[in-house]
Amino acid sequence: MPISHLLVALTAAVTSAEAHFTFVRVRQNGKWLEPTRYIRNKTTPFTERDSPDTNYHVRLYNAPTYAVTDYPDSVRCGRDNMVHATVTDILTIQAGDKLEFAHHRAEPEWPPEMWNNCPDERGSCQYTTWNPEGYVDLNHPGPFVAHLSKVPEGQDIHLYDGSGEWVKIYSLGLELGNDSQHPVHWIPWNDEGIPTPFVFNVPKETPAGDYLLRADLIYTGVFEFNFTSFPAQVYPSCLQIRVESDFGGSLPKGIRIPEDLMHDSPGMRTSLSMYRYEKVDEDYVYPGGMLWTGTDMVVDKPSLLVS
Repeated sequence: MPISHLLVALTAAVTSAEAHFTFVRVRQNGKWLEPTRYIRNKTTPFTERDSPDTNYHVRLYNAPTYAVTDYPDSVRCGRDNMVHATVTDILTIQAGDKLEFAHHRAEPEWPPEMWNNCPDERGSCQYTTWNPEGYVDLNHPGPFVAHLSKVPEGQDIHLYDGSGEWVKIYSLGLELGNDSQHPVHWIPWNDEGIPTPFVFNVPKETPAGDYLLRADLIYTGVFEFNFTSFPAQVYPSCLQIRVESDFGGSLPKGIRIPEDLMHDSPGMRTSLSMYRYEKVDEDYVYPGGMLWTGTDMVVDKPSLLVS
């Protein structure tokens, strides 16, 4: 997206109902489950300040939350998610299960045709005159990240706000493409083409217990442009899960959200050159802390930067 478009996006008083996106459905071991049944929903309409330097209040269901925010619950699991937590079911999984997240750009209520018979067995679709194939695209580039946060012992998951630690278990970021002038290619966004499926396994070494599983695509911010620094946008949704596992112990030390997903946190903003898809910053790491492989905590950086 050109800088001029970013300026419009950040300052517009009105955006279309399909301007953004949210993760609303999960697939477990190849079977798509009922939309939002296990994922905490978001309040719509809502009133929330974009960032501390503006008084503009967005009101759309799929609108982003900014990394610089006065609303920590929004950055953790989506706007007003605690209002919906008590009516969100708990999905029982086995450690090692394969999960896939589907997103949507349409406002609720969603008709059945937005979930059924989608191309390539996707979990969401939308057929229009300008989108006859039905794929739900993403309008922002950036990395997809998934984190686990274990519910404290003795606490009900429906009352847990995610204020504990979060451990990253998956990321999908960038690669170098064939365009010599703009070689940086965000895999999830796919240049506004068909998004890559968001598929990963919960580590089989995950201890038993109740967890929030946070899925997020982060539209990274950019350093100074015309003396202005734009904050990142986050699009989080949280799945309520109960993990059955033979592994004991505990998760490794993680990050705090929103404290470690602020504008100045590692991976949350890039140089203007990287924003323009010209190069990858040498010190760039994906947002959200180190990556837990199930056995080790590793620095989560693009493979093309690994020597």
